[in-house]
Amino acid sequence: MSETKKYYTLKRKILLNLISGGSVLVMIIVTSSLMKYYTDVIGLSPAIYGVVFLLFSIWNGINDPIIGYWADKREFVTGRGKYLPLIRWAIPIIGAAVIGLLFASPGWNEIAIAAYLLILLVIYESAQTLLNVSFMAFTVNTFLRTDERTEVQVISSYVNMIPIFLGGMIPIWFLTGDFSRTTLVAIFSAAVLLGVFLIWLGSRFIREDEAFYKNMEVTHGLKELLALSKDLLKDKTFVIFIVAFLFIQAGTSNYFSGYLYYMDNVLEVSGLKATIPDLLTGIAQMMIFPLIIWLVKKFGTRNTLGWGLLIAAVGHAVLSLPINYWIAAGTYIVIIIGYGFTSAIVNPITGLVIDHIELTTGKRQPGVVRGIMAIILLPAASFQPLILSALLSASGYIGESKSQAAEVVWAIRFGTGIIPALIILIGIFLLFQFPINHKKESEIQAAIEAKHGMHPADLS
Repeated sequence: MSETKKYYTLKRKILLNLISGGSVLVMIIVTSSLMKYYTDVIGLSPAIYGVVFLLFSIWNGINDPIIGYWADKREFVTGRGKYLPLIRWAIPIIGAAVIGLLFASPGWNEIAIAAYLLILLVIYESAQTLLNVSFMAFTVNTFLRTDERTEVQVISSYVNMIPIFLGGMIPIWFLTGDFSRTTLVAIFSAAVLLGVFLIWLGSRFIREDEAFYKNMEVTHGLKELLALSKDLLKDKTFVIFIVAFLFIQAGTSNYFSGYLYYMDNVLEVSGLKATIPDLLTGIAQMMIFPLIIWLVKKFGTRNTLGWGLLIAAVGHAVLSLPINYWIAAGTYIVIIIGYGFTSAIVNPITGLVIDHIELTTGKRQPGVVRGIMAIILLPAASFQPLILSALLSASGYIGESKSQAAEVVWAIRFGTGIIPALIILIGIFLLFQFPINHKKESEIQAAIEAKHGMHPADLS
């Protein structure tokens, strides 16, 4: 057994994923709090904030392959590593940029506020992307077996529970109350500092295996990068993966917007009764994760993900029926159990694609491959809200009313039910065309181990 393999005990895998927990905490603070903070506290108009966030989103889409390429081409430095220095460089930039966002002044004119907001958001996103690209590349290169990658991803989901809860509750507690700007700056700064501290603490448990990188080739220069991109788009495995996940993410992303309409305007419930199903879905997902690890080991990533998504598709289809609150609550639990398969397996199966590309092209480019995937898959996240908003508009939805016309109720049922179900089913069909089955998966893992001078026993 290799020294690196022995080093990563269960305890260290948990501590390592504090990087993910801290990153998620900061990200949720940015995405869930900034709009209300800037419109209600700083005084920026919602329209201008929307324009700034649109520009930020465009940069968010295009910076992944650029930063990924830069991270991948860096040489391994003995005693320091390849991706660890990048993770540590990102930490203070993330903290300074996000805390800096809190110090915009209500006395500035709106153009100055908008420019300040955009500049710091771009700096934050660049550092956050550098952190995420580097951490993803590190995990893909360190944990080569898909069952272990799944285990690490599941551990990440458990570790992220408390940061996700804090990141969601802090804005609810403080941005809906009567607190001074000084208090808000102090509270949100403390949350950001906690996030960057968790990232720093987790980074102390990173150990990169120098032997792995001795036989690793990357692209150099724009010409080689463009050639690699063309190779990816010609590769059947990569193309099927991308198209399948376009549908999978289109069917599963941003379900919570539909959930709110379903609870409020179909079932006409609110408060604790509307919150209980969402709380139970999280608990159910946490309980199913250990089973997913076992299924991946026994049946492979592709098959496990496909059958798990089928559970979600069936659940969505049931939402189209005239069901009562209790059946709907149980149905949402079923849906989120199905989603749990995606959250546990998406990173391991992405790593498998990266392994396949290395064996095909001779280049191991986790950052670049992830970046290209991000650009192509970016529109999928807005598909469900777009369909639902179109259905609501066409059916005559009245925002001020809890009780809606029958046409609106059916529009919400279809928009949260049969339409996502059909999209997910198309994604499942395409996923089963993915050439890497369980047998091929084992062959790829053995080939990667052999290429990087690692005996199979080192990773067993």
